[in-house]
Amino acid sequence: ELDTFPIWGYGLVHLLFKSKLNILIFQQLLNFMTFIEVDRFLIQVEKIKSINFSRCLMLISLPLFFFHTQMWPKSISSSFLILGMLQLFYYLKNKKISKLVYAGILFGLLSNLRSDYLFFIFILPFFLLFIEFFRIRGFKLNSLSVLIIPLITMLLLVPWSHYTFSKTNHYLLNSTNAGHLFFIGLGQLPNNTWGITPRDDDSKMKSYLINEFKQDNISSVSYASNEFLKKKFMRLVLDNPWEWTKKCFYSIRLILFDPFYVGNVADFQHNDVSNIGEIRSLEEAVYQLDFEQFFKILVETNWSFSTKEIFQILITILTKTIGLTIFFTSVITILLTMLKYPKSIFNDSPLLLSYLLLTYQLSISVFAFHMPVYNSSIYLIYLIIITLFFNRLFSIKKKKAIKESVLE
Repeated sequence: ELDTFPIWGYGLVHLLFKSKLNILIFQQLLNFMTFIEVDRFLIQVEKIKSINFSRCLMLISLPLFFFHTQMWPKSISSSFLILGMLQLFYYLKNKKISKLVYAGILFGLLSNLRSDYLFFIFILPFFLLFIEFFRIRGFKLNSLSVLIIPLITMLLLVPWSHYTFSKTNHYLLNSTNAGHLFFIGLGQLPNNTWGITPRDDDSKMKSYLINEFKQDNISSVSYASNEFLKKKFMRLVLDNPWEWTKKCFYSIRLILFDPFYVGNVADFQHNDVSNIGEIRSLEEAVYQLDFEQFFKILVETNWSFSTKEIFQILITILTKTIGLTIFFTSVITILLTMLKYPKSIFNDSPLLLSYLLLTYQLSISVFAFHMPVYNSSIYLIYLIIITLFFNRLFSIKKKKAIKESVLE
């Protein structure tokens, strides 16, 4: 029997394409189309001179490639999200209402695949109005057309809301796993005082649910469980805010060490690789900043990988390295932009909107639950931020060189 989690969009994709191969082909084609649209935006709107730079970044995007090779709704929803953002970028440049309509449709389709961005979609109009107010110190009547975005999104969620009403007697626009996610997210802090683990089958969560509903097999993602777990999360946080603060800082550490998805080339997810115990211990030592233990494991372990596993591990390390490079380059460019060119942020609406999405996505990882796949959904936004920064930097240096040559 169908329930209120997961949201049904990916099920419809399965019905439409029938086979797994067709779905994977569709995901990759949609991803490739997103690449093309990002490239077109950078050339036609941002007038990027060194477009080969951004194209090289896209070509080496192994984290993004592996992200789209998995059978999950995150792939298609990520493409819809980026395509929708591009429509907003176009709107901010040319003020065409049609771009808002396209964005609303794309965000509506996205929301039928994943509920993560629903709140982001609802705050978008207010953010766009803020940008408008900052630019002209006021509002025009047609500025309210940005409300088209959430209206179209809600319209496309009407079938889902009617379905959820038939199941829960409540009209819902999202799925019912938020409470589950927030609760086990507390378990990402090692040795936390709550005794919670970051596992879907966490025993502490199960005991709370059994005690509340007096059922042994109660689902943690039902409507009633979702409401209970959200309240329980808030109570645990309010009772011990310092522990939750430590959890948030630990989540930031997880983001810094593991920002993007690295694929499952060696089937690490199912622990189907030699020396998996030692590999997990190495990961844990890094997350705990225990580098002495890291080197001890590295030196004392009798590593016994097959040739195939060595190749798989090297691919994983390369993917990880690319992801870390992109992430830290983005962070550095953002900090430099804020410090050296603060006015340019408010003069560049697409960049400002990119920062909003990045902040929203990272907030989910910090305050709720960090998984590299979540951040991988906006990988192309990171590439856009990097490209815009270096394009601005090169332009400033070129203008400076021209000015100096004229003075000479």
